[in-house]
Amino acid sequence: MNNENKEKYQCPECESKNIRFKFKVNNRNKNDAYSHVTEEIQCAECFMDIPANIFLIDKNTNIEDNKKIWKSFYKPEHLRKAAKCSKCDLYYWEIEKQLAINNIISSDIFYQTFDNKGSAGKMVCKLCDPEAFIKK
Repeated sequence: MNNENKEKYQCPECESKNIRFKFKVNNRNKNDAYSHVTEEIQCAECFMDIPANIFLIDKNTNIEDNKKIWKSFYKPEHLRKAAKCSKCDLYYWEIEKQLAINNIISSDIFYQTFDNKGSAGKMVCKLCDPEAFIKK
């Protein structure tokens, strides 16, 4: 592959050029900002999941435009829906980053509490209650 065809990435949140991984998404809500997003990229620096279309830099895109689109269109929706710990008040990407700093790689970073009526309760992260994630 020559360099002209090589995909170039840059995170519109932190401007890192490193990706952690790409993954496909299926957005069921057809009325929100993410309705046409089919792939996201997790940044290797800030750990945010960003729509691939604004993480990719090519001849038709640039980081400044992608940052504007991210901050005005996608990020408000992302923050509204993002998983957050009820104890430490950190978002999932902040938790994943702290875990990675401590060399803990895990896709299982939350558990959900339940009340005595069977209703879903609050999310608690692996940082706040690491003992709950130890397999016995």
